[in-house]
Amino acid sequence: QTTAATKNTNENELSKKVEDEFARSSEIYDDATEHVKEMFFNAAAGQNLTPEAISVLAGEITESVHRNEYAMTILTRIRHHSTYQWEHSINSGVLMCGFCLFLGIKKEVVEQITLGAMLHDVGTAKIPKSIIDKPDKLTKNEMSVVQKHVAWGYDICKRDGFDTPVIVDMVVNHHERLDGSGYPRGVSGKKISKLSRMIAIVDVYDAMTGDNTYKKGVQPIEALRFLIGQKELFDQDLVQKFIKYIGVNPVGSLVKLSSEMLAIVLEGNRDEPLKPIVKVFYSLKLNTRISPKNIDLTKEPIEIVCSVRGEDYNINVAKVIKDIMS
Repeated sequence: QTTAATKNTNENELSKKVEDEFARSSEIYDDATEHVKEMFFNAAAGQNLTPEAISVLAGEITESVHRNEYAMTILTRIRHHSTYQWEHSINSGVLMCGFCLFLGIKKEVVEQITLGAMLHDVGTAKIPKSIIDKPDKLTKNEMSVVQKHVAWGYDICKRDGFDTPVIVDMVVNHHERLDGSGYPRGVSGKKISKLSRMIAIVDVYDAMTGDNTYKKGVQPIEALRFLIGQKELFDQDLVQKFIKYIGVNPVGSLVKLSSEMLAIVLEGNRDEPLKPIVKVFYSLKLNTRISPKNIDLTKEPIEIVCSVRGEDYNINVAKVIKDIMS
């Protein structure tokens, strides 16, 4: 028989695990931001990358996600459009890492894949800033420059010793699509490896949900709908597995509850995806912040009504996450 005290202890232990790892994962994420930023600047200037530092980071990210899959994933929802390029690289590494561990891939292999995901877009460092930041539709010429980032990325990785088959596969093929409409080679179907199909999904999901200089990111549910709707482009078996991994309301999402509260999704629930563990922090009735409290939606008669944007309520989600997790 479960007493109220035991139930509270269990719930506190559950959340404590996420919150304990959150402090460590925040340090790793901030460290990764500095290193990846430097990597992009070096790549843009034609200077060598430092394989050791990036490899160590990939290992630390893998260890963190292995210890607690939610803590670092929450950080992928904190967006700063000014750092989009390197943020996208780190987030792709974190999401790819979690996705691979979810699929049961061995940790040593996952570390290599995480490194490849962090490097998959390194060639974009050589795209002129005027094209990267252009708010309008790109011209045909500008689009062909953008597509060169794949070849540039391959050259950079080859030159600097990031040339394992896993990394090369992800760098070269992350824009290929099942129907052959992708680039640079227009390969299709079975010629695209499972790994490249996975990074294609993660790359598009993170790019769509991220803010950059000319557009606001969409809500995760919209990006997932897009992936489901493009059956001819993305491996639908892997899309379904990715949705099972990431959840309908991914951790770090801001959600409105039927109890007229706002909460941050803290832990997913694969058995009942609509009932994750959330941390409430804001009362819409009182229109004010309240003491953060963890709620397991499988144990309460409360539902998630919808995911919402922080700006709709004048809430800085990044700040809230850091506040309520400390």
